[in-house]
Amino acid sequence: MVSVVIFPFSFLIFLIWILSLCFLVMKPCDFPQIKNGRLHNEERYRPYFPVPVGKRFHYLCNSGFVTASRRYWGFIHCTARGWRPGTKKEEYSHDDVVEYVCNPRYLLKGPNKIQCVDGKWTTLPICSTGKCGPPPPIDNGDITSFPLPIYAPSSSVEYQCKYLYQLQGNKKITCRNGEWSEPPKCLHPCVISEEIMERHNITLRWIENQKLYIKSGDYAEFQCKSGYRQTNTRPPLRTLCIDGHIDFPSCSIYMINSKDE
Repeated sequence: MVSVVIFPFSFLIFLIWILSLCFLVMKPCDFPQIKNGRLHNEERYRPYFPVPVGKRFHYLCNSGFVTASRRYWGFIHCTARGWRPGTKKEEYSHDDVVEYVCNPRYLLKGPNKIQCVDGKWTTLPICSTGKCGPPPPIDNGDITSFPLPIYAPSSSVEYQCKYLYQLQGNKKITCRNGEWSEPPKCLHPCVISEEIMERHNITLRWIENQKLYIKSGDYAEFQCKSGYRQTNTRPPLRTLCIDGHIDFPSCSIYMINSKDE
């Protein structure tokens, strides 16, 4: 006597779903169409296609052609998403998506996937070496080390300003993803000359120099010339130098009224 096992309908649906999921995950790879190249011993391996995920094959480029890594040969891998590196098609349809992978030691800038939309591709990514060129120059300053033509990723350099110029920002910049971080600025000093003070009827307090340079961020203190007094409190007699600019106070002749005598 033969016994028959009847499975519930819901179990059969679940089993079909599991099997379809396994098929999608482990979808085999068909024979690759390599433009301007071929598999090594392809006639020998062709009968074994399609091949399961995990298989790897050695391929060669035709005479006059090289791989993306500038070699005459390479390896192609069967993955759950197809061949990697992918094989190019002659034509792509609307909504087709391709994925980019940079060669070893290169960094990808931008989206790793692009899509064909109305006959055009979305924004293409760029593969950068991650290295940086010479550090950017700054006005009235320079780096403290000898400049190199190429800098490795994560390299750093330091800046310094000319005498009396004040450094603003981080003196150290770093090479990241092929670009330097923002360099600092060198702020101008302020010039206090005898001609300017004569025009405003003021002199330097505590200092007898006829000409003075002060750094940005420092204060200068003035006093009115003998026989003069400050008529307004703005700008004050103690004022700040900001990137080469300073608001000079002014004094006028002190007139004595007859009532004060």
